[in-house]
Amino acid sequence: MAGPVAAVPRPQPPAPLGNRPFLRLAIALAFVAGASAAGLYAFVWWEERPLAEVERLLDAGEPRKALISVNRFLREHPQHGRGLALKARTLSASGQVDAAIDLYERVGAADPKDLHALAQALLHRQQWSAALPILKVLETTDLHKADVLHELAGCKSRLGDFDGALESAEKFSKQPGMEARGQLLLGTIHRDRGNLQQAATAWGDVLRLRPDAADLQIGPAEFFLEYGRVLYGIGEMTLAAEQFQRSLELEEAAPTLVALGNAQVQLGQVESANENLQRALELEPGALPPRVGLAQLALTQRNAEQAFEFLSPLQSSGEMTGEIAYLFQRIYTLRGDTAQATHWRDRADELRKSESIRNTTDQILRDSPESNWAHVIRAHRFAEEGNWDEAERILKPLAPTAPDQPFIQALDAAVKSRGTLPPLSDLPMVRF
Repeated sequence: MAGPVAAVPRPQPPAPLGNRPFLRLAIALAFVAGASAAGLYAFVWWEERPLAEVERLLDAGEPRKALISVNRFLREHPQHGRGLALKARTLSASGQVDAAIDLYERVGAADPKDLHALAQALLHRQQWSAALPILKVLETTDLHKADVLHELAGCKSRLGDFDGALESAEKFSKQPGMEARGQLLLGTIHRDRGNLQQAATAWGDVLRLRPDAADLQIGPAEFFLEYGRVLYGIGEMTLAAEQFQRSLELEEAAPTLVALGNAQVQLGQVESANENLQRALELEPGALPPRVGLAQLALTQRNAEQAFEFLSPLQSSGEMTGEIAYLFQRIYTLRGDTAQATHWRDRADELRKSESIRNTTDQILRDSPESNWAHVIRAHRFAEEGNWDEAERILKPLAPTAPDQPFIQALDAAVKSRGTLPPLSDLPMVRF
């Protein structure tokens, strides 16, 4: 006979949530973690509120107030990464570019706004090679698109990449509301490259879009002057004179009066030319161009004494040119002073030789801007201007590859030591 059936245990109802110790602990921990995260977020938000105010002041074009605000914040949080980066951006916006660059070198610049501020500081210091890769990165973002393209075009142009500069300027001209400014930029690059006809075409388009030359990167008076100079350069004297007149209607300036006077000489309007050159000399008694123009007019009438009166202050000045030396030669020839005429003839020949060398290097920069010799010449120019860092940056990859080029080695050594530069006459392609 079968034994008794064992009683089957009845299933127990699930324990209430409150009786589950592990779940209760997990919920408690989750609550604590959530509360901690929320508290931490609130704490960070509260702590960084002044930095939001700094950003607002920068966006409003108030860098000085922004600098005061961020300095106040950093007194309490001296190692705050975002605060330090924001201070660097503020320094850049307020024109303290050296301090901005130094601070960015310490804390870095990862945010696009910081990268742009760093690039602008480098551009302000004319460190074109250092700014270029940053601007190329920024071009891939949507931050300040028009500004970045404009800066990129200028940076490439300064480094001799005219084709790249024109490409960036073309993109800039297609940004909303930037067509006229873009044509001005395109014309400037063409002019710097020596393509005056293309520059004149682009600047003609500027006036088609903005007949009064308003709201450009430069003022209307300056635009009309520069446009007139380009027209003068391609032989359009009447049109050039018209632009100079428009500039003078807005602002009377000695350089514009000289430019108009020179155009009037070419047009045969000698009396008007003389009046404008005299007025330029009144405005700037120490300026060279009006004196040269007036001396040339006097010599066309064989008036050696009047020409000498205009040029005599230049005899011992450091602004002597081949053209001025030749005018002195003509003056002394008319006076019958053979010895002085010979002296000034020799001086004119010497100065023209130097100017010819300069013209040759200009031609290399225009015609072969990407060649090694163009880079060398550009480095020499930067060093002449006192931009040693840029010169050194250009020469760094070149000098080791040219051990048999004495000029390059001498230039590299001079730049590194901030010493005397070798003369351009030592360049192999310009030796006489």
